[in-house]
Amino acid sequence: MEQQLTHVRYDKALVEAAQLPNEIQELLLHSGLPQFRLAGKHVLGVHFTPLTDQGLVRTPDELVTLFPIGYEWEDTSTILGLETKIGTLYRLDGQTGEYSVINTNLSLFLEFLHQYMTFIHDHSRSSEPSIMTLEQVQAKLEAFRRGELKPIARPSSESVRKNALHQLRQFYTEKDPQSVSNEESWWSVVLEQIEDDLL
Repeated sequence: MEQQLTHVRYDKALVEAAQLPNEIQELLLHSGLPQFRLAGKHVLGVHFTPLTDQGLVRTPDELVTLFPIGYEWEDTSTILGLETKIGTLYRLDGQTGEYSVINTNLSLFLEFLHQYMTFIHDHSRSSEPSIMTLEQVQAKLEAFRRGELKPIARPSSESVRKNALHQLRQFYTEKDPQSVSNEESWWSVVLEQIEDDLL
């Protein structure tokens, strides 16, 4: 799996002000968040980056206070933030003020991203045809005619992919039911886009 990993660390004073659980503080301050990339692109558009100039952010209804850990795609107004004191990961659209839970904790989000990357690596649809010279094709055909090559009966790549997607959905549901609790949730949309061959 071609991936480049760098780790992003956050401002100590701001992390402490957010009063996040100890394991999240450890991750943000010492280990850092892995910046997942495949083929040079941010996985699912997730950019982990300190947004210290924003400080702690409150949702428009003032029900949730978030510690920003990054943003989605290229739109820095759509932030990813951890709920202070609890650590639940939210997506907050700065334009509309809408917010929703992505995962119940940061570790699950990182685990889900990793599982997603594995799925894409193992089951992405390649549109690249096999390229052989005329001589190679003729040699292979002759070997087949002589009985030296036997077709391998294996499940279609479509059924293997479908089964892997089912397992991925099951994994997400078992680990963090809230992350796929409705069809509008962040991970439900990702799974639907995989099903529809958009990812």
